[in-house]
Amino acid sequence: MNHSPNIRFHVDPIFENELKKLPWSLPIAEWHRHGVPVLDIKRGISRHVVIFVKAGRFSFGIKEISEEISRKEIDHYEQMLLRGIHTLVPAGFVVREEPPIPVKTPVGIQYEENFISHTVTVLVNKVLPDSLLYSRNFREENRRKIWEAIVRLFVQLHSNGIYWGDASLANTLIKFEKREVPFVGMQTMLFAYLSDAETVEIRPRISRSMREADLNFFFESMDWIVEDLRASGINRELAGTEEDKAFIRERYMLLYKVEKKKKKFEQQTSFNIDKFLGSIFNPAYVDQFLKHIEEHKWYMSERQQQDVTLAVATRDWYETIFVPICALFRSEHILEFFKGKTAAELYIEIMNNKYYLSEKAGTDVGMIAAMRDYAERFGAADTHQTILEQLAGKMMKILGLKESMLLR
Repeated sequence: MNHSPNIRFHVDPIFENELKKLPWSLPIAEWHRHGVPVLDIKRGISRHVVIFVKAGRFSFGIKEISEEISRKEIDHYEQMLLRGIHTLVPAGFVVREEPPIPVKTPVGIQYEENFISHTVTVLVNKVLPDSLLYSRNFREENRRKIWEAIVRLFVQLHSNGIYWGDASLANTLIKFEKREVPFVGMQTMLFAYLSDAETVEIRPRISRSMREADLNFFFESMDWIVEDLRASGINRELAGTEEDKAFIRERYMLLYKVEKKKKKFEQQTSFNIDKFLGSIFNPAYVDQFLKHIEEHKWYMSERQQQDVTLAVATRDWYETIFVPICALFRSEHILEFFKGKTAAELYIEIMNNKYYLSEKAGTDVGMIAAMRDYAERFGAADTHQTILEQLAGKMMKILGLKESMLLR
């Protein structure tokens, strides 16, 4: 007698209609024989049966696994997304209840439940899996961009108390995305996505040894990639060199320090640096922004004859100083003279340059001299001097009388 297994759906209502039309009573490895449009997508090596399917409006990745792990993995994805981690979007999990398995025991036949679960995630478009990505012969500059994206993912995870547990290239997707950069506009950026959450642990914080273990496991995975490529007849000595590992470790230590400082900054000011100022990759810049804001707080308190909170001062500094100056950078196309700089970096570096030149000279050198000196040292041509001097004059108008107080 044919058995029709019971199917349980634990899925987001958004995807329910599409998922319920799939033949869950059959093993997913057989779906291609039953008219299911299985997508031919290259992927890394997996311990489990994994397929990609098109179903109605969506495409899904489906992994066959135990119910306990499916439930845990979906929960991990949801928690990570709430923390802003770049990871897969979970659709839910689907369980097929097969007939119990009879097991002989000293007291007779016992029956074990036979539940087969499927973790379902929404397919991420335009990604490069490790199996394809590292077979390409990238120049060092491009490899470093990939490592930088992966380092940012590690920092995201660890600063949010998340231990990866299976940190490897096989569990990482690389994707190009267009993102709005504050005061710069849309830019194409490289991001790394965590693509397997089975071993993830989410804690209030993770220890230094756990962070170190994640990195070391990832370094081992780099060696595996090289060996896998060689076994496939592809010689890629540069897929994961000792220099690459040293670069990853160095960048990780720096960016993790930056992230810790940014979180402390947010606690003090109720202000999110990434959202309002843009990316900052130098820990000293976080301290310098805070110094500018603390001096602005002093200025506001003096002017109002009462103590102003740091949160209020931060918002006022942002609206009356930072935004107008960065708007000038954009309207005057100044960032084109300093390729690779964000508006936040340019702001702090020009202000710092003015401060240090004034300290050296023993007098206020003024914004125009500071701008000219900065331009000479960091890339703008002589033909740009008139434009930069006009910009400096406009910056002085924004700062007004605050300049001598804020930057003394």
